Amino acid sequence: MKKTFIMAAVAALMVACGGNADTRKAEQDAAAQDAAATETAIGMEGSVEDLTDDNAFRPDTKVDRLTVLDFNATWCGPCRQLTPVFEQAAKAFPQVRFVSIDVDRNGATAQAFAVEAVPTVVILKPDGTAERYVGTEDLLPYDAFAALLKTNL
Repeated sequence: MKKTFIMAAVAALMVACGGNADTRKAEQDAAAQDAAATETAIGMEGSVEDLTDDNAFRPDTKVDRLTVLDFNATWCGPCRQLTPVFEQAAKAFPQVRFVSIDVDRNGATAQAFAVEAVPTVVILKPDGTAERYVGTEDLLPYDAFAALLKTNL
């Protein structure tokens, strides 16, 4: 009888602690998701955002600051060469919004911008105009990309 009582008490304690841990874990996960959604929505200055909303950008999207869209793919060699340059530029130009768009995960956005080859970089300007660069010829090395950004600021 004593053994049964102790086992029942231990089991009840484990359930109670497990429930609290599950609740804390769920709350932590929800807070992390909220933080990630806020970061994606507003963009983190000095960093590159990964596009998670396939409807966030279209060619007629009005931007409040210079916004650079990098259409890329994980399987693309030139895209991998451009990635560190893009990240370096994001740190050097915190007033510019940098967005990385994986064409395999964001097909509607790539289609809206008529992306036929990667990498394609589109610079959206607050005045409603845009510039487009296909390939890395005008974007590498970093100094070329930085000069391009400076002319658009």
